[in-house]
Amino acid sequence: MRLRPLFIVTCMLCAAAPLAHAQGRASVEIAPFIGYRFGGSVGDTFSAATYGIDGAASAGVTVSVSVGKTTAIELLFSRQDTGVDVSAYPSTQHHELTIDHLMAGAVGEFPGHGGRVHPFMEAYLGLTRIQSRDANGGYSTYGSAAVGGGVKLDLSRYLGVRLDARAYAIFVSSSAAAACGGGCAFAFSGDAMFQGEVAASLVLKL
Repeated sequence: MRLRPLFIVTCMLCAAAPLAHAQGRASVEIAPFIGYRFGGSVGDTFSAATYGIDGAASAGVTVSVSVGKTTAIELLFSRQDTGVDVSAYPSTQHHELTIDHLMAGAVGEFPGHGGRVHPFMEAYLGLTRIQSRDANGGYSTYGSAAVGGGVKLDLSRYLGVRLDARAYAIFVSSSAAAACGGGCAFAFSGDAMFQGEVAASLVLKL
């Protein structure tokens, strides 16, 4: 999953900005964020053991275009560099992973909240790429979804702060290798893998 789809969808969202601007709203919000993502596990291909994926920092961006007083369509990209420790002979092996989410969805603010504070809910559908950073590593791409919520705080007409909490569901196959080349010592178990993320953004309002 390359970054070209992110660029194309961003251009499409920006092309919709004049409509929102003509209706008197902040048309586009660009919010780069940093956060922390946790959760997810893989199973041992040689036993019934499972191994938790390390919690680690995440970073990304949201791009929103208003389509109503309290609603917006939004593009989300989030990346996490993490890893997983897998038991092996004669010692435990650490596998480096990168997990990317690229999603599109909608954000709705709760009605009746004027002033500078705006609580909201969010929902997305998209793709998740899990890539091994080991030598000869590969990657796999899966369908995914996310839901969450948070709050926006207006600092000025053009600047704000946004806090998010999101839950991701990655629709993996229990028979799929977790994204490694040259033979895998671990694979996904079950039909879905779940992660949580908390993030803080600086919002640029255009």
